[in-house]
Amino acid sequence: MKLLTKGLLIVAIPSLFELVLLASLFKTQSDAEEAERWAAHSALVMNKAAEVREPMLLESSRIRNSVIVNDPAPISRPEMWADLEIKVGELERLVEDNAEQTRSILSIREAIASYRAWADSARERMQNGRRDELVRQLHDEQGPHRLADFRSRLNKFIDTERKLGDERNEDLQDVRESQTWLLIAAVLGSIAAAVMASYAFTRNIGTRVAIVTDNARRLADGQALAERVRGSDEISMLDSVLHATSERLNDANRRAQAYREEIEGHARELADVNAHLRQQTQDNEMFIYSVSHDLRSPLVNLQGFSKEITHATRDLAAEIDKLNLAEADKARIRGMIEDDIHTSLRFIQNAVTRSASIIDAMLRLSRAGRVEYQPVMLDINVMAQRIVDAMSGSIRGKEAAVEIQRALPQAWGDPTAIEQVFGNLVGNAVNYLDPKRPGRIELGCLSGNGAGTGEGLNTYFVRDNGLGIPATHMSKMFTAFQRLHGNVAQGEGIGLALVKRVVERHGGKIWAESEEGVGTTFFVALPAQPPGAV
Repeated sequence: MKLLTKGLLIVAIPSLFELVLLASLFKTQSDAEEAERWAAHSALVMNKAAEVREPMLLESSRIRNSVIVNDPAPISRPEMWADLEIKVGELERLVEDNAEQTRSILSIREAIASYRAWADSARERMQNGRRDELVRQLHDEQGPHRLADFRSRLNKFIDTERKLGDERNEDLQDVRESQTWLLIAAVLGSIAAAVMASYAFTRNIGTRVAIVTDNARRLADGQALAERVRGSDEISMLDSVLHATSERLNDANRRAQAYREEIEGHARELADVNAHLRQQTQDNEMFIYSVSHDLRSPLVNLQGFSKEITHATRDLAAEIDKLNLAEADKARIRGMIEDDIHTSLRFIQNAVTRSASIIDAMLRLSRAGRVEYQPVMLDINVMAQRIVDAMSGSIRGKEAAVEIQRALPQAWGDPTAIEQVFGNLVGNAVNYLDPKRPGRIELGCLSGNGAGTGEGLNTYFVRDNGLGIPATHMSKMFTAFQRLHGNVAQGEGIGLALVKRVVERHGGKIWAESEEGVGTTFFVALPAQPPGAV
């Protein structure tokens, strides 16, 4: 198995584990949001039920006051009953998914209708001068004016919803605890998987490189080499080259020895060529010494290769160049070192760096969900200018023009978080400008308080004439890990997801309008003033 393939496995195993944990984390986040929504729904239902009780109590008080002052005008006003019917209708829509509560609403309607009939009769008796009869009825502790039936049915409805709300709050707490433990497991599991995979891979490489290093030292010392390194990767191929070199050196030694013996045997017979043969022998001895010396010096340095694989392979490449080998063999060795081993080692380092970056919109998102904001009134003009000044280098590099509208209204929010929001949007606008035309970026605010979103919000915008976003990607724009133009700028694809989370936590909204090839406008609606301010 090639080192590159092993490196891919190092990345694939932890990444697969992380993806499974990430999917589980997103699932628990979805469950938590659903549980929180239902808990809030129960609170809303109880609030609406309280709104139904108030008009009935007020009507009871009006009847008493009307009897006291002998004025039937305030009794059983049609507009009051119409408003009450609207409130009951809203309450019924909120519980339409609950058959038991829906039946309770019908029961409450019956009690309201019964009380209205009595209120209408009270008004009629007052108009007909039968006030004394009504006074006697009001003194009755069990009379219909006491709203006992209505209160009993409404209280039963509220008690049922309160129990349901308690159950939903318990479910929400359980989901939050599960989410916390899953997040801890995701972080620890990712670290453990990466460490274990990296340890297994580096240990395998370290052991086999140690064998190659020892064989290189043996080759330099003229000793027999250890067994060949098994496998089919670049390290085993390098070891095979060392063995082939050793065999060639041994063969050269054997041939030199044969030459010497032959020279000695023919010395007496070939006196006239003795000097020539002696010179040839000396040349052969110098060759053997030179080869041995050239190999010994660089190959002894290979003893430290197990501590620093990258440096070791570079030193080995340098020393291989000094060997008395055919140029084709040298080129083949250099190719194995440079193209395979170095590439694989760089791949391992890049893989480790990539694993550290995914763990950080889970947390940041989660945090984003856990960061405690310190909101104040923000001067958006000052903030926008600060952001543009900080990005002036990138803006000049793009030869773009940035325009900030004057007198932008203030917003209520956390200074750091809101500056990150606008910084991200302006940064994206700069990064995704169209190089085919001069870049223009505008930061401003729509006219009017809360334009386009409702009262209490100011709507700001960041507009550019860049590459634009295809219509098919608009629905995924604020989804984590979605990159629309991955070949244009670097990033993890979580910037817009974090921006959306920050804006929504401030009680605001964010959306975009874009046309591919024309440009994009991001709209950010933020609170115009502190909550509760008039």
